[in-house]
Amino acid sequence: MLVVVALLVIAPIVFLDLSRWKADGSLWYLGMLPALMGLFTGRRLALAAAVVTPAIVGISLLLHDLPPIVGALYMLALGAVTGLSARRGWHLMMSFSAPLAALALIGDMHVSLPSGRAAAGESAEALLVTMGVLLAGGLWTALLGPFVVGRLKVTPPPSVPERTSRYFAMAMGGLVGVVSFVALTWLPPNSWWLVLTMYVVVQPYYAAMLTRVSQRVIGTLVGSTVAALVVAALHNLPGLIAALAAVLTLLAAWANLKWPYWVFVTFLTPAVVLQTAGPTRDVAQAIADRAMYTLIGAALAAAVMALGHLYLVRHPHGLPVGAGAAHPEVSNPESPAAQESSTAQEHSAARD
Repeated sequence: MLVVVALLVIAPIVFLDLSRWKADGSLWYLGMLPALMGLFTGRRLALAAAVVTPAIVGISLLLHDLPPIVGALYMLALGAVTGLSARRGWHLMMSFSAPLAALALIGDMHVSLPSGRAAAGESAEALLVTMGVLLAGGLWTALLGPFVVGRLKVTPPPSVPERTSRYFAMAMGGLVGVVSFVALTWLPPNSWWLVLTMYVVVQPYYAAMLTRVSQRVIGTLVGSTVAALVVAALHNLPGLIAALAAVLTLLAAWANLKWPYWVFVTFLTPAVVLQTAGPTRDVAQAIADRAMYTLIGAALAAAVMALGHLYLVRHPHGLPVGAGAAHPEVSNPESPAAQESSTAQEHSAARD
């Protein structure tokens, strides 16, 4: 029964990828991801993710042709919301939903229309169909997914203290806003991977972020190599590639619960690249860009967060700080706050 339901979750992606609506297969897949991560907390959050994701993507498409500062401020706001949502343990879901707004704003998002493949924001029809397919993918996953996730022993992502969530919001919002402005102003569409890297590397706790940076780089490089091998071997079999991408996504969700983060990234990287790169001829460039922008983004995030951490250590009362950044109690490993923070970091690194 578990296998049957899992196959039903991924069946629409395979069907769409084998049809003339291939671009809609990619959109369905993207709508599925935030809902799947929301299921780790509960069905209500998964349903919320299914609705929120197309809404924020639709706003991004409307802002696409406006001055870069407008889009950057929008991404800054989404980054801050992601940070504040950690207070309720919702940041895992938001870290999969908000980057799709970056894809729509900075990258190249496409949709299949009766007239053919089109840019997602080129017309009102394209925008509405894009939002509709994302919504359908999210709702399908939120409704069927619990029958799969319910069989697993899932621990919800941990919440963080309010002061930590505020620091997290400032860090995430600032980095995402600046990187989005640079990407919109000077970089090519594939630079949206930079924003995605910020969402997955920057963590509420500084120690967890350091672990996440190294594992993100390792997982991305290994996953990119896997994607390149898949394209070389199966470039004439788009349906099989779609099925493989969907299976890798389910494996990634499992790895997110049971295995180190780099294993999760190793599974998810080829899945996302294969589903978002467009025609097969574009996949090789997408793989190279994914690796390059991940390395740049991880190094940038680590450098900025290290400087912020150093400042907060030297000025512990100057700003509201996170428990994992520079809170005096956490400096003392014997204190109850430090022990609680350490436990939260371990859970965050293992399950986020």
